[in-house]
Amino acid sequence: MSAVPSRRRTGRDQLLAVALRLFARDGIQATSLQDIADEAGVTKAGLYYHYKTKDEIVLDVLRPLLDALPAVTRRAEAHRTRTARVDEVLGGLIEIALYEHSGFAVLMQDPYLTRLLGQQESMRQWWDGTSTLILGPDPDPQTRIGLAMFINGLAGAGRDPAMTPLDDRSRRQALLECGRRLLRCD
Repeated sequence: MSAVPSRRRTGRDQLLAVALRLFARDGIQATSLQDIADEAGVTKAGLYYHYKTKDEIVLDVLRPLLDALPAVTRRAEAHRTRTARVDEVLGGLIEIALYEHSGFAVLMQDPYLTRLLGQQESMRQWWDGTSTLILGPDPDPQTRIGLAMFINGLAGAGRDPAMTPLDDRSRRQALLECGRRLLRCD
């Protein structure tokens, strides 16, 4: 009995790996379910066994990242000062960007995903709650823009060749300092 779920999970994992690779290479909008099935070496019916829509596979591809975001916020809520909360959120987002790079790049740069995530109540709640947690209930426009710039810039910063010589600790520290400046916490 345990062999069947294992095989199914392996098939699903293969589909997710192929989908992420295609999404990163071609964009979500340009990647069809047929493209994913062809690249994975399965029939479209085989893909439909696991996923009924492209939105389902997109959300499943990004599930590790989407699940990590609320954990970052929960850790930040435990801190008493704004600076500590900002550091926790920024540090958590930096870790996600550094260790889940291909998924994070897809998450941050694809207009299809922006629309899809905007329809997800859990994502809207996460964004609103996290923004309020670190920016306060009525942030000025520059600070709100600073947060958006930091989050959206993480994917690009991870690909910047100037970051290559930095070790992980130095890279994290540089990104954290940049985020603090953008959020006026320095």
